[in-house]
Amino acid sequence: MRQHCACRISATPMATEQHSPEILSSGAGLAAAVAIETGTELGELQPVRARGYWEQVWRRFRRDKVAIGGGLFIIFLFLSAFAGAPIAARLLGHGPNDLFAGGTNPQTLLPVGPWTHVSTVPYAGAVGHFPHTLFLLGGDGQLGRDEFLRLLYGAQVSLEVAIGATLLSMLIGVVMGSIAGYHGGWIDTIVSRVTEIVMAFPLLLFIIALASTVGDRLDNITLGFLGKGVVTLVLVLGFFGWFYPARIVRAQVLSLREKEFIEAARMVGASDLRIVRSHLLPHLVAPIIVLSSITVAQFILLEAGLSFLGIGIKQPTASWGSLLSDGPTYYLTQPWLMVWPGLAILFTTLAFNLLGDGLRDAFDPRSAH
Repeated sequence: MRQHCACRISATPMATEQHSPEILSSGAGLAAAVAIETGTELGELQPVRARGYWEQVWRRFRRDKVAIGGGLFIIFLFLSAFAGAPIAARLLGHGPNDLFAGGTNPQTLLPVGPWTHVSTVPYAGAVGHFPHTLFLLGGDGQLGRDEFLRLLYGAQVSLEVAIGATLLSMLIGVVMGSIAGYHGGWIDTIVSRVTEIVMAFPLLLFIIALASTVGDRLDNITLGFLGKGVVTLVLVLGFFGWFYPARIVRAQVLSLREKEFIEAARMVGASDLRIVRSHLLPHLVAPIIVLSSITVAQFILLEAGLSFLGIGIKQPTASWGSLLSDGPTYYLTQPWLMVWPGLAILFTTLAFNLLGDGLRDAFDPRSAH
């Protein structure tokens, strides 16, 4: 009996010894996986480079291929408008406002179609030798102007109005919103009431009244490099479009002014101006950039709508809205007159909106889809 028990006792360690090599801890498996993937042991320290805030924003932004495409289209649009338009005018040998009798079909009196070689004769019956020029997208109407060049120069006008009005409205909105949100009290009440008045102001009626009274004199203010009417629209849209940025900035400042770093700045004796400039405004860069990209698209649409109604950019200055207004006259015979400016407005506003959406997700990863 004792021998039988001894045999049983001695057999147990042997069985354990035979199966022990097959049992691996979870730490050993993790260490092996790390060693295979990185070539280092699990306990070995590796240097980690700290990434800054803007580098993290760029890493998140570049993953959004749609936003990258919108940004590339905007860059292409700026190059085409401000560099490509003068080059194209020089290569073609005429400007966007030059009139050509050959720009219309003499039999049908309709504008010529795309890729048409027309005579540069200024009017029918002119004496002399006039070479031919190329209308890439055809004529713009019965005046015989080049639709392609007017699209390029119209992009200049639309971008100048949109960028200028956005800068002015954001400047006023950031200042008003920062003052209202930081000080609060009766100052916040006054700024909020002024904001509501601007929101309810009949902008369209004001622009119509301005165009019928002093509009011609204001349109002649070009500052030497802008198109006629650009300064007028920039001032009007900027002074009456700041309410939305002001409300967003006010809400952000109301939240930021209760943070610990603001209290610490007050305790060390920093002035209100220094706190707003050095501590609050850096935290407002992200919403300002995102809102600006979306506001540009809104102002492009607004400028095109006003020019379409005839109270924005006046003839003969090229504008997408004025080009689009000539389209309904020929929508059955020459529908491309509505297609070209319509596509330009569509793609431009879409690009700015996609860029703004991508920037929002990059600056605030919690809002990513």
